[in-house]
Amino acid sequence: MIDNNVDIKSKINIDDNSKVVYASSFGVGGNNEELRLIVINNKLVNDGEDIELINESDLQIVMNYNTAIKLNKLLNRYIAQNK
Repeated sequence: MIDNNVDIKSKINIDDNSKVVYASSFGVGGNNEELRLIVINNKLVNDGEDIELINESDLQIVMNYNTAIKLNKLLNRYIAQNK
């Protein structure tokens, strides 16, 4: 499900070959200096006998708290305008 016509309402140049990451869910962690947004994908694993759903992550986005607050406001505004 790649949509190359996603409307980005800012002046950001996005490389056509940039990596697209799909997330099933997110985790959050951090300390008193930084916040980590952990991108999680659910994966079904079959060992021949049982099927198990595991959560795995190979991507963490590290930001300071001011950036996290800006991201939160940006997401809330975008969601409110595009419901």
